[in-house]
Amino acid sequence: METKDTLSSCSNSEAQQMQQIQDKAKKSCMVSFLQLHLHLKRLSQNDLHGSRKESGFKRAFATLFGQDTKTFTGIMFLNVEQLEKQLDKEDFQEIGFMSAFKVLETQFQMFITNRDYLNDEYVAMTRNYFIQYTGHAIPEFHDTLIQHLESVNKTINERVQLKREYDSWVNERQMQITEEKVDTSKPLDVSSVDTESSRTESKEQDTSNRSGNDAHDDDVDIKPIYDEGQWLRYKRLLKSMYLL
Repeated sequence: METKDTLSSCSNSEAQQMQQIQDKAKKSCMVSFLQLHLHLKRLSQNDLHGSRKESGFKRAFATLFGQDTKTFTGIMFLNVEQLEKQLDKEDFQEIGFMSAFKVLETQFQMFITNRDYLNDEYVAMTRNYFIQYTGHAIPEFHDTLIQHLESVNKTINERVQLKREYDSWVNERQMQITEEKVDTSKPLDVSSVDTESSRTESKEQDTSNRSGNDAHDDDVDIKPIYDEGQWLRYKRLLKSMYLL
């Protein structure tokens, strides 16, 4: 829900483009999976049930895969089903994808790495029954299986990378939106205004006080332009002139 809300506030065109890329990657992944699934179905041909080919194939199968056909294919289709569920999810989960794929891949490790069947005394018969049952020679089935597994693994890794880029993009947009909200809704710091106002008033008072003190100092420092002794002598001179 948070992701959708975030995307709605971001660039819709960019979000749609990234979503389209992810959808395309998912389709590619499902195509690779379906090709693998069809290939594996060759190991379980129901239309040959009870036939001589089936009985011969079962012996060949045990030689190649180390288990009887029923047990191996039963586990195989469960693993395939789990992988399909993971790949088809809209909510991509990297751990679930990789785990489901590894389980299926591990099941075929004996067949992929073991070459003992080439030295089997019944190798010709094993190959013959395998071809009749699956329609593929053993080396061909082996190589095609590896190709399909690698293809599925590649498309899964592509989806993992795209999901990481998508999540990173969403997180960046969410941080930008959060920062914008903080900038536009940040309350005015009243204490800082009061402090600044107090500082201004204090400066004005200091200036006024200094002005008053300066004026007072000027009054104190004012000196008469004449000397008192000279003024007394001047008065005596005037008296003497009037007496004359």
